[in-house]
Order: sequence, then structure tokens, then C-alpha cells
Amino acid sequence: MFCVHFSKRAEAVSFLKAVDHKQKYWFLKKYKRHFVVLGEADSSIGWLYYKEAVEGLIVVIRERKWLGWIEGVLKHRYYYEDQEEIQRILEIAREFEDKPPRGLNLPAVNLNLRTAIQKYVSKDRNVDFDGLSAYCLEDLHSTVLEYTGLLIDEYKQEESFQLLLDSWRSRVHHKDTGIQLLHLLENGSLHYFHDEGNPLSESETLLYRRQYPDDSINDLPLRWTITPALVHAPDQLIIYSDKASDSELELLMSIFEEKASWKPISEFPFEIS
Repeated sequence: MFCVHFSKRAEAVSFLKAVDHKQKYWFLKKYKRHFVVLGEADSSIGWLYYKEAVEGLIVVIRERKWLGWIEGVLKHRYYYEDQEEIQRILEIAREFEDKPPRGLNLPAVNLNLRTAIQKYVSKDRNVDFDGLSAYCLEDLHSTVLEYTGLLIDEYKQEESFQLLLDSWRSRVHHKDTGIQLLHLLENGSLHYFHDEGNPLSESETLLYRRQYPDDSINDLPLRWTITPALVHAPDQLIIYSDKASDSELELLMSIFEEKASWKPISEFPFEIS
């Protein structure tokens, strides 16, 4: 028999769902002050209950404890007090769970957690979940610190990018460069056109960047497809594309806001060579 004690019903139910979706071999019992999930089996398949229990405990800790550990580190190690900042960092943590960012070397949380749980439950088949959680938090403390530090780095990059976006919005809404309208055609790549139909050249963009300097655009590469729109800052930007979504075009729509409009390629007013 494998027995796991919980002080909270939600944690017991989460464990029960994780270990046995059909609930044929695990049973939930309620006592006055706690809940118990029992796995009843003969010794011949006791190893199966041990394996299921480890997997289930990983699920419950990740679902019910992990974000709380991160929040504790934010408050008591990094001294975050603003609740909005804390909640945004926790949202980033959830996003990391759903889709870990490419190129970011995250610590092996599940592997370290599995090792800690296996150590704990190998000693006793009668497990106190609260005691296990405290043990895992102590064992994974350095992992939680490292992971939280990466979340903070991501949050700070997000903050910096938001400030940059605000600078770009301010430029295109308030900087008068004399350009009234630019057309932007997306047909596999992005091409800018003046309202007269002639293509926008890189030399023009370089000239306008010199004539209308701005710290927020000075270091942007000229060949980045967003740069010409930011440098020339037209009063109106019309985007022609048949794509349902495109990250760069959506970024331009976000920056230009009401100054930008989206039309199908069939409405592009000039001949495409």
C-alpha cells in the first residue's frame, strides 16, 4: 500500500487525477483534518505504485507549489514588493511552462524535482505531502533561485522593450518628417513605396535618419524591415498583405496604431514588377 497525506483537498484531488485517471486503484479518503490518497496493491506491483506516486507528486508540486516558491523568492530574496510586477513575472513563468523560449538554458526543474521526490519516498511509503514539499523546496533552493533570476531577466528585457516601443510610438506620432503616406507591400518580403509609386531607397532612409535623429532609432540596422517606417515616420502607413498574421507587420500596427491600416494585396495601387 502507498499512502499520501494532504492537508488540502485540492492537492489530494490533483494527485488523484495525476496518478490514476480512471481511479481504479487509488482511493481518496477524508478525515477530520486531512485527506489521504491510498494506492492498494499486492507486493508484486508495488513498484508500479511507487512510480505512479513519484509522477503524481511531481505534477502536484508543479501545479500547486512551484509558483508559490517563485513568488517567495521574488519577495524575500529579490525584494519585489509591487504586486503587478510580481504577477507579471509569475505570468512569464507560466509562459515558460507552456513554451520555453529558444536559446534559454533553463535549469532541469523536473529532473531535480524527481530526484528529490525519489529520495524522500524511497524511505517510506507513508508520505506527508507538506513535509515532502518543504524537503523539495530546501533541496531545490538553488534551482528555484536560478530559475527566478532568469524570469527576472526576461521581465527586465520585456520592460526595456516596452520602453523602446513607447519611444517609437512617440516618434511616429509626434515627429514631423514631412512624409504624409507610405505604402508597405508584403509579398514574400517587405517593400516600401512613396505615394507616387516609386520605391523607397535605403539612401533615403539613411538621409532621413541623419536629418531627423532620434536615440530610439540611431542604432537600428537600415536593412531591418521595420526601420524605414520608424525613420520616415509617415502620417499614414498602409500595409498590403494577405497573411493572417505576421510578427513584423503586427509590430508596425502596434507602433503606428490609428495611423496604420491593413489591406489585401489586391488593393495595392501600383504595378508589381
